[in-house]
Amino acid sequence: MSFLGNVNISEYTTTDFSPLPDIFGKIFPFYLVLNAQLDIIHVGPVLKRLYPNILRSKKFHEQFEIKRPNIVAEFNSFRTHTRSLFLLESLQNGMQLKGQIVYVDYEDVILFLGSPWITNPTTMTDFNLRISDFALHDPVADFLFLLQAQSTSLTDAKRLVDKLATQKIEIGKALIQEQELSELKTRFITTASHEFRTPLGIISSSTGLLEDYDDRLDRPKKIKHWQRIQSAVKHMTTLLEDILLIYQTDAGKLECKRSSFDAIAFCHELVEELENSINAEGRFKLTITHADLTISLENELTVWMDSKLVRQILTNLLSNAIKYTLDDRHVQFDVNFTSDTVTFEIADRGIGISAEDRVRLFQSFHRGKNVNNIPGTGLGLSIVKRCVDLHGGNIDLISEIDVGTTFIVNLPLNQMG
Repeated sequence: MSFLGNVNISEYTTTDFSPLPDIFGKIFPFYLVLNAQLDIIHVGPVLKRLYPNILRSKKFHEQFEIKRPNIVAEFNSFRTHTRSLFLLESLQNGMQLKGQIVYVDYEDVILFLGSPWITNPTTMTDFNLRISDFALHDPVADFLFLLQAQSTSLTDAKRLVDKLATQKIEIGKALIQEQELSELKTRFITTASHEFRTPLGIISSSTGLLEDYDDRLDRPKKIKHWQRIQSAVKHMTTLLEDILLIYQTDAGKLECKRSSFDAIAFCHELVEELENSINAEGRFKLTITHADLTISLENELTVWMDSKLVRQILTNLLSNAIKYTLDDRHVQFDVNFTSDTVTFEIADRGIGISAEDRVRLFQSFHRGKNVNNIPGTGLGLSIVKRCVDLHGGNIDLISEIDVGTTFIVNLPLNQMG
């Protein structure tokens, strides 16, 4: 049986232990897996970088010393202290790892989930650590990030004060930018913390139930808990991918790469995928036309566009339309091709967008004041706008509160046949 999936990451393992998915290493980059002989059989990607030979000298007692709790380094001692806070110290360089133990009974292995215990950023270089090594949800990373931001802000402030006499206009602009950046960071930390808290809670509760009541749960209930865990991991992965996409566009690393594909089949397949993934079967009404001709599923229209950018645009707009549409009302999805453009119109009958919110609608992490408790990160429309711009198109909307919203996207079309 595979723990949380079946992904090939053999570079981190030395036995037949069921492999862990890559996302697990991103969430817990410093984890250890120990077998009943206390051999280190699996390590997180950052530990692998820090200690390249850790899997060659596999014995736990040759690599780490238990500083807390006061127990003997034996498998049964580990297994009976799953509620305790552990503090391990590397015998190579003295770096300490704090965390907890998870016993995986069907694999008969111990999983140590932890992270370096760092209270002074200056010591990070002694251990060859970087802030990017820490998981996004790790409070140590938050602490180091805030210390680094504080240090950077103090340095910037001193430089601005030194130039105040001759650069008043530039300082004014810099202060505005600093305020916007600070607001963006605050929104990012708040949003990311909130969005990760729920799936992490689901993972924690489900793994706890599987651990404590494994012998009492039948197979359907176990599968249900594994599905909850997989869904939570998928949610966090999507958030990370959205943040990465925002970063790539800001850094100029995302480009419009055109290739040929059948646009008709693409639209039908996308709707089918969304209906299955967000439980919205029959909620989308798709109409595709070319000039005055209505196109059926059997027709083909080969175009030269960036299918990944188009998928990002439509996935976010269609998902939002369903999410913000009340009850089980349908979403109209109209696609119209001309000789040189394609127009996507997505109309919902939802909560609408106020004139005040439209000013900041495409800013990262901005959400409308009327969304109430509807979940979301405020990244979807920002991603849409960036993808539309990269494709050389434009986006507009018509909206009325409590009536609905229609997004209109126009993209240049290079037709191949």
